[in-house]
Amino acid sequence: MTARPADSPDKWRTFTFITLIVLLVVRVVFNAVSPLDLYADEAQYWRWGDTLDWGYYSKPPMIAWVIHTVTAVFGNAEWAVRLPAAFLHTAGAFIIFFLARDMYGSRAAMFASLGYALMPAVILSSAVISTDGVLMPFWCAALWALWRLRSGTGSWASAIGLGAAVGLGFLSKYAMVYFLIGTALVLVIDADSRRALLTWKGLAALLTVLAIFAPHLAWNAANDFKTVSHTVDNANLGGDLLNPEHALTFLVDQLGVFGPISFLALIFGVFVMRTQDQGIMGRDRWLLCFILPVLLIILVQAVLSRANANWAATAYPAASVLVAAWLTRARPNRSLWYWIAGICFTAFLFAPDMSLVARLAIGTFIALSILGFGHIVKHAPSGLLWTSLALHTVLALSFMTIALLPASTSTALGFDNALKRTRGWEQVAEDVFSRAQEAGATAVLVDEREVWHGLDYYARERAIPLISWRRYAGPKSFSESVPLEDPMAERVLVVSKHAAMRPRLRGDFQAFESLGDITIPLGTRSNGCPIVRRFQLYLGTGYQPQARTQEWEDRYAGQSEFETPPCPAKDD
Repeated sequence: MTARPADSPDKWRTFTFITLIVLLVVRVVFNAVSPLDLYADEAQYWRWGDTLDWGYYSKPPMIAWVIHTVTAVFGNAEWAVRLPAAFLHTAGAFIIFFLARDMYGSRAAMFASLGYALMPAVILSSAVISTDGVLMPFWCAALWALWRLRSGTGSWASAIGLGAAVGLGFLSKYAMVYFLIGTALVLVIDADSRRALLTWKGLAALLTVLAIFAPHLAWNAANDFKTVSHTVDNANLGGDLLNPEHALTFLVDQLGVFGPISFLALIFGVFVMRTQDQGIMGRDRWLLCFILPVLLIILVQAVLSRANANWAATAYPAASVLVAAWLTRARPNRSLWYWIAGICFTAFLFAPDMSLVARLAIGTFIALSILGFGHIVKHAPSGLLWTSLALHTVLALSFMTIALLPASTSTALGFDNALKRTRGWEQVAEDVFSRAQEAGATAVLVDEREVWHGLDYYARERAIPLISWRRYAGPKSFSESVPLEDPMAERVLVVSKHAAMRPRLRGDFQAFESLGDITIPLGTRSNGCPIVRRFQLYLGTGYQPQARTQEWEDRYAGQSEFETPPCPAKDD
């Protein structure tokens, strides 16, 4: 029996698979003991899961189906709602390993798979249930199936698998359209991809996509295309169409999504890439077709209007593979290490929810750690991959530790502001519906979508209806789907978060009696200001909503009631 070489593919595969399973166990255990409440989007997806359908107000149906399946078995606790997230991302990481192994070998596959699993966005997304988390395994599977067809190793199973992954991806999130853009690009630049897809197998993949996605399209057609129209509204292209400062914000955000070392290595690689070796660089360009269009489209969206940091998330499965491939085969480069250390330090100065002293301390520590490890490994670029994995592991452990800390400790460390959306909802629900019973209310009316979803989940056993007030003529969110009508409108407990909305709310009722307020403490900001969730309560009777016209809007412009005075503490 001969000994395996030190860099045996079995070694990298075994290490990767064991690490992924350990990560999965840690994430499931953390989810089980996490004290964090569901935030508004999670509560919304949970509510959708009550009823299985081919579409919902603002998203395709997959996330509701997943939550419905799990909660039907385990119940409606927070951990059950979030349970699928860790498994879905783990599945994506396994698929990334197989894709990278087929393209570049097992060593690069190990770095790509673990780089994906420990990506900052995945660390967070594994602890919450989101459409990105549901989409990612299908995106990864589609990449792998497409590469197998392109490389000639895929059979009819790969063709059907490609179609199924793309179709299920579209049922998860419309961002799957970027995969079609990437596929169109590889058909233009890559002859092997054309030979693989412009065949009966390619037709079978396309027909599979259409068969899976068609019921959702039919649902949209029967429901005024409300999911599609909401997605278009999210682009928010009706305002100022040139905001160049948003480009910098977007790029800094990507350091936090993909990881500072990984993102900087990606940008560095794009600009220094050489094309002498068409075999290797053909693979690189193939992956770039699924990276650069996503980043560029969302960057343009950011400049034209706005872009959330996670909107470019689909660029990073392929980017995980490409960065691993580049850095494992690159030559030692001292300048690369110094550039990455310097930019990492600068980027941490923009970190939110931390004091300047904390940002300086963390940035300095990370920059010196990068430089120190670079010296140890003689500035081999592959050392950056180990550095990145170590940094992200520390980040993951820090995130879990902070989430599990007592409130007093998180206050001392300055993390209350980051956690505020996942705190206090159970207490709010208890206080609101207790006051509603005392007032003999026939309904509870709130003036914010996030409040509606928080109360909807944490008062899910309520007997009193919960309604979201409509500022506009028709519903603008899922929370506003049910209007306030008789007999619910007879005696309404109005729970108002926004001072500027209260005069408008008052105008919809003949009588509007103040009942005091509810204040839930959520911690303290780093500048010393308290963080609270405060609601002004009213008892409204004689509900007669006014016409939502421009004249109505103008009438209440600049008016407010019970406005919270600003905190006297200075911002740091």
